[in-house]
This record gives sequence, C-alpha cells and structure tokens, in this order.
Amino acid sequence: MDKDQLLEVIENGETQEVEFKQSFHSSQDFSKLMSGFANTYGGMIIIGVGAKKEVIGVKDDIDQLQQRISAAAQAIAPPIVPEIQVYTIEGKKIIAIIIQKAIDNTFHTFQGVVYVKVGSTLKKIEGNQLVEFLRSRQILCFDEISGEGTIHNLDIEKVKGYLKIRGHDDFLKNNSIENFLISSKLASKNGSIKIKNATLLFFAKEPADFFPQIEIKLAQFDGTEPVKIISHQLIQSDPVNSIEKSLSFVKKNLSKSIEITDKAKREEKFEYPIDVVREAIVNAVAHRDYFSKDAIQIYLFSNRIEITSPGSLPFGLPRELFGTLSVRRNPIIYHLLRDYDYVEGLGSGVPRMINSMREHKLKDPEFGIYEHFFRITLYNLKGSQKPIEEYADLNERQKKAVEFLKKHKSIKTRKYMELNNTSFGTAIADITELLKFKYVKKVGSYRGAYYVLNEMKN
Repeated sequence: MDKDQLLEVIENGETQEVEFKQSFHSSQDFSKLMSGFANTYGGMIIIGVGAKKEVIGVKDDIDQLQQRISAAAQAIAPPIVPEIQVYTIEGKKIIAIIIQKAIDNTFHTFQGVVYVKVGSTLKKIEGNQLVEFLRSRQILCFDEISGEGTIHNLDIEKVKGYLKIRGHDDFLKNNSIENFLISSKLASKNGSIKIKNATLLFFAKEPADFFPQIEIKLAQFDGTEPVKIISHQLIQSDPVNSIEKSLSFVKKNLSKSIEITDKAKREEKFEYPIDVVREAIVNAVAHRDYFSKDAIQIYLFSNRIEITSPGSLPFGLPRELFGTLSVRRNPIIYHLLRDYDYVEGLGSGVPRMINSMREHKLKDPEFGIYEHFFRITLYNLKGSQKPIEEYADLNERQKKAVEFLKKHKSIKTRKYMELNNTSFGTAIADITELLKFKYVKKVGSYRGAYYVLNEMKN
C-alpha cells in the first residue's frame, strides 16, 4: 500500500475493517483488536491518527513500538503475523498494522476469549454465540460430526447411484463400502469406523430415523393468508429425494397456461419460472441449519411462494454481502449436492434468480434475513425491471458510476447521488443491484463504507 492509498483510507474514515488509534496505549487492547480483525474480515489499525481523521503522529520510538506490536500479536493464540508499515505524512510518522483474515477452519483467541469486529465495535463472543461462531467458521459443522449409524444402516442402491453419477460404476466390484466412505472422506477410522452425519443424511435407508428435523412441510393455501389449506405434504427423506419431491409438489399445484410455440406446438407455461423455484428449494436444503429442530416450510399462496429454512446468515456476515459470496454452512452436504449437479458453488444463484424472474416479467425475489431463519419469497406480480446480462443492460446512472470508478479508485453513496443528481433511495437501489450482479464490491460498513470496481467483472 502506497502513501496515496493510505491517505484515501484515512479520508474514508473508520469502518469495520479500519480503526484509528492516537497511540499504542495498551498491549492487551491491541491483542484483542488484532484477534478481532483476524476473526472477522481482516483489517487495518492506523496509529497516529485521531477519530476525526486528523494526523497526530506517533510520539514513541518507532523501533520499540514495532517490537511492542509484534509482542501483542504473539500474545494471541495461535499467534498472528501482522504487516507493519511506517509512513511519513505532513512530517509526522504514522504506523499501519495490516491484519489478514484467519484462514478457513481456524480462529484466534486472546487469554482464552474469542473477539470479533461488528461494525465499529469489538465484541466478545461467549455462550451460544460462541457455538454459532464456531459453526460459521466451519469449525463445528453438522455434516462433519460423526453420527450414531453404521454401515448396515446405509442403502447400497443409493451409494451405487451416487457412484454412477461420478462415473465410478464399477468401484464396488473391487472395493468395499468402507473403502468408498474413507476415500470420499465421508467417514473416519480410528479403530472403528465413524460415519459422518452427511453420509447418513444422503445414504441411510431411513435418514429421518437419525435426523427427524430434516422434514419439509409443503402446503397450498386458498388466498393470500395461511388459513384454508387446499393441499399439503410432509417429506422426510434424503436431500436428493427431498428436492425432487418438493419441486414435484410445487409444479403440481402451480397455475399453468398453454402457449402455442412458433412450431405450432402446445407448451405449458408455469406462472413462476421453475428454475427459480428449484434454486430456492436447493438453497433451503443445502444451507439450512441442521442443528435446528425446525422444518423447512414451502407455502404456496395465490400471489406468492414462500420458502423458509431454519438458520440465518452465518455470524458476522453482513447482510449486504448476501448474494455476492458463496457461503457454505454445510460443506460436505454442499459438495455432495454439487456432485448431483444441484449447485455450482460460484455464488451466482441470486443474480440468476433475479434475471429469470425479470425475463418472465415478474417482480424480483425478496430475500428475508431474520434472526433464526431465512426466507425467499417469489411473487407472481408483474415487474418492470429488465434482466442484467452484460454492461449494456445497466441503467445510465449505473454506467456513469462504473465509468467514474474506472478513473477514480472508489465511490461513496453520497458521491453517487451527486454524480447522478438522484435521491438516496434510488442510489441505494442502484448500488445494491451493482453489488448483486458483481460490478462493484463493498469495502467497510456504516458511514465509512465505499465501493470499488470488481476486477473480475470489469
């Protein structure tokens, strides 16, 4: 990072990833802060800058201060290795401490305590929040825990079906089921074989005997309120059958119209794009919180479909990043569903759903993120927005912002409003769409948030 980039960071102010300190006042406080950054998204501590972005400068001996910073980093377990850079601004020395995000499946503690950064606040994680934190970091995963089942509980035909789609039809002719499980990391062996929850979920003869929470409740209601039930079904099966049976129920109960194609053929058209319904159901099965005892609910109303699954976003993941990243609460389940060709793992599901709804001239899906569950709502109401497949599909305001970013390094919401002479609400809607379709990335949060070009897209 050069001096100009540092000045831009200072000008943008404190954010979730940036914090200013006038001095190195406490080794313990810095250890907590550095571990908090590492446990969240990484970040930067700038010493010698005040809360109002004024450059104060460092008064201490620079070499001794760097040693104290390194000692504070070593006091963290496991220790972190921050990058320490010294700059001269306005004739004053300032120090930037850059902390990288902890690698997957690890976390850092200071004196046995886990800290994370939530907005501008350093938060101690304890109790139930610690369990959720461990789940979100994939340190404690439902699907990787060893279950109570044995090889005798597995359905050999399900295993053969999986091997066939992997192109390994003959695997079991020369290998045992145990070899398959161990080689696929679906079980571990230390004396006796331990079968993982994901294995039982996909391949057990009766998965619900081990996991009664896997049920999916489906219902069609008369009208727009959940009062009078027209049709209903309860599914308790493995993920593949659950997805297919759920999709079959929805298709059976959706309204359809008949269209004559250009080849004079009669073609049924559902009131919702089926690929969107399928994506929503797959997401519910793949990303639900399997520790929760609640069921997935798929409700059909006269004006909408609601697909609700247990579990909110992983702890510490900002809502604004939803739809721009591929987040895997259940890595083995996700991997198996990818083998079955249900998921891609590219983080492109949300943009695809939005575009498909727009192609059918319907309103965008609504994504409800709540404390303990997640809901996708599809409306059969008409929408006016067009699909975004390429740059030419952006509106003129968005194009102007992208061109601005090509010449400048960042843009804030206020600047977007000035650039396009538009309201705050319109600016936020435009920027949210640029985020969803990956034209820009968000840096920071709250008042200090700004946007930069997504180099992979532009």
